[in-house]
Amino acid sequence: MYKLLLFLKKTDDKQVFAHFEEFTLKHLSNLAGEEIIAGKVESSLLLETKYSHFCEFEVAKKEDMDKLLNSKHGKELNKDLMNYHEYVDLIFVDYVQINK
Repeated sequence: MYKLLLFLKKTDDKQVFAHFEEFTLKHLSNLAGEEIIAGKVESSLLLETKYSHFCEFEVAKKEDMDKLLNSKHGKELNKDLMNYHEYVDLIFVDYVQINK
C-alpha cells in the first residue's frame, strides 16, 4: 500500500481553505477517481507546524502513484500545489514489511 498524505497548515487566511476545498480536493478526487474528503485536524500539540485539515489518497504500490502523478490529473494537482505550496505539507508513505 502507498499513500499520499496532505496536510493543510493552519492560517487565518480564509482564501487558503477555500482554495483547498474548491481546487485541491477536486484535483485529488479526479486523480483518485473517487471523492476525496478532508478531515479537520483536532490536535497537533507536539508538532511545531500546526495543521487545520488533512486528507489522504491510497494506491496499491508506488509505481501506481508515479503513473497517476504523471497523468493529466496528476499534473493539474502538481500545478495547483505549486501555487500555494507554503500552506501544505505532503508526505508519501510506502507500507512495507520491515525485517525484524
